[in-house]
Amino acid sequence: MNNEGKIKQEEWEVGFLFKHLGVLAPTKGESPDFTFDYEGTHVGLEHTRCFPNNKTIDNNSWRKIERKIEEELNKSDLPPRYFHYCAITHNDGKKNCKAIAEEILNGYRYMLDNGIYDIDAMGYQGYYLDKLTYLSYYPSYAPNHFIISEITGGFESKADVMPLSETIRKKEEKLLEYKSIEQNSAIQEYWLTVYIPPDENCTIEEKASFFNDSQYDRIYLINGRYIGALMQGDTSSILRLK
Repeated sequence: MNNEGKIKQEEWEVGFLFKHLGVLAPTKGESPDFTFDYEGTHVGLEHTRCFPNNKTIDNNSWRKIERKIEEELNKSDLPPRYFHYCAITHNDGKKNCKAIAEEILNGYRYMLDNGIYDIDAMGYQGYYLDKLTYLSYYPSYAPNHFIISEITGGFESKADVMPLSETIRKKEEKLLEYKSIEQNSAIQEYWLTVYIPPDENCTIEEKASFFNDSQYDRIYLINGRYIGALMQGDTSSILRLK
């Protein structure tokens, strides 16, 4: 993601909190990331992300492998389709990308021959899956090239609070630096927002007094697992930690 894309993503993530608080005109900066006025107080806000389960990091790495699989699929003379799939493992992805592409194409041929649109290893339909546990495509959508997307959903889990604590600790190291910058002299309070991306499939409930020793005046957790509700204005998953 380039710098412009990163800025837009930050603005989008923090925008849920701004909407929740009624902040209308935040100013984008660098040290800290945003400044704005709230209830008579000039606030400097720093934003970061936390990966309690490391799923987002793993998934972002796997998407590079997906592009390689798509390259193999697009060498086929079969009509392109949009596929959903689930891989048994992400290990040795570079070594397995051709084998996975071959399994997708063979499964596709089987589905075409048998008039079906999905193959599930748990509900055996006469085709044996080796590298995958699930494969399906959208029969009504005909793109001009093959597209694949792994199903990465899962049961929500309660994440250990320690990754969040470590994320906050690292950002506290920036505070002294920010407070020493002359152009920040008008800032009266420093806040921190922590965004958990949707792929993490987790929630954090611990909040009672755990972060009271933080040097930030306020800390908000924005849980992207509930992005649909957040976009509709339901901010119940924005949790004030301090």
